[in-house]
Amino acid sequence: MIAAAQLDGPSVRIFWLKLCLASGLTVGFVLSWKLWLSSRFYPLTPISEVLTPLRHPLDYCLFGACFILLVLIIASSTPSKLIATFALLAILLAILDQSRWQPWFYQYMLMFISVGLAYRTGRSAELQNACLNTCRLIVVSVYVWSGIQKANPGFIHDLFPWLLDPVTRFLPASVASLVARSGVVAPIAECGIGILLVTRAHRDIAVISALLMHAVILVEIGPFGHDTNSTVWFWNMTMAGFVFVLFWHSPDFSAGDLLWHRGSSFQKLVLVLCVLAPFLSLFHRWDNYLSWALYAGNKDVAQLYLSDAVEERLPDEIREYVAEDPKHGNVLSIDRWSAGELNVPPYPEQRIYKNIARRICGYASKPNDVILVVQSKLTLLNRGSQSQYDCSGLQRQ
Repeated sequence: MIAAAQLDGPSVRIFWLKLCLASGLTVGFVLSWKLWLSSRFYPLTPISEVLTPLRHPLDYCLFGACFILLVLIIASSTPSKLIATFALLAILLAILDQSRWQPWFYQYMLMFISVGLAYRTGRSAELQNACLNTCRLIVVSVYVWSGIQKANPGFIHDLFPWLLDPVTRFLPASVASLVARSGVVAPIAECGIGILLVTRAHRDIAVISALLMHAVILVEIGPFGHDTNSTVWFWNMTMAGFVFVLFWHSPDFSAGDLLWHRGSSFQKLVLVLCVLAPFLSLFHRWDNYLSWALYAGNKDVAQLYLSDAVEERLPDEIREYVAEDPKHGNVLSIDRWSAGELNVPPYPEQRIYKNIARRICGYASKPNDVILVVQSKLTLLNRGSQSQYDCSGLQRQ
């Protein structure tokens, strides 16, 4: 644990923040290494049809360059150019595949760019504080919006009891039932942590609460719990590091300092992306993962139904994620495929599901050999709707 005295001064906090970020990204890259390559079966979805994936071995070269840069950033005392180079390469990777827009990667990149700017600008105290406040704003937005996104029946009644099962299974039945029915508390608590981190009087209490929350999450989804989504285990550890470095015994700052700094254009961009834009997700006008909605119980979900002929033509590497359903025949689980091959959840947007279905349609001889069914998320104006597409309906116009 970093002693409080070691966090005195913005330059020291930025140093520890750099280490947390570079280490978190390195571990995330290692655990999801196939996500960052083109040489895989799970389809890539570039932001534009005119873009083509990097061919082997260029994809390995680009991924390797990012990994080497992260190691150099950890070791360097003046990493601004290294961070800038890494950011450009990482953004290129994100442009070439939207499945890489995982919430942890999105958060890390925004914070990394802010840290890089702080190192580039001569380390003046004012600009370093602007960097720290920008990163504080990002972390606060994660807690507040993650809590808001969980305020839905899917999380409260279904996902929350499932998450707590590794804990509640050891409790008396009456207590376990009561805890499982308290799902409404989780969104309020998570939002509350984010809000209290901004306050002067209760900041340290909020830090301790956040650390306890991340410990509970690690028990729930970690190797002693559901043992799922290992990239998120380390996101939780890194978030705990962020909270401690940015908020524990921190110098006085106000909500205004986080929201607006006249000399920081990047802080204003973060305000738009992390505070304002997620509101659009409540109307299905902004992506879930860019609105901190992982494990929120409310997202677009999809299933692919395949004819026997298509199932037989699939490579073994894809066929292992096909299961037989008594009602619908062969079902290709996009969730299991993404988790199994890439070690991350699928990016939960309809355009991604449609692109995956188009690729599977390449194994079809008739339009109805592949059927994509998408159940859209609940929004403030829509209770969710179901859409169905065959291969002819999936053709780009």
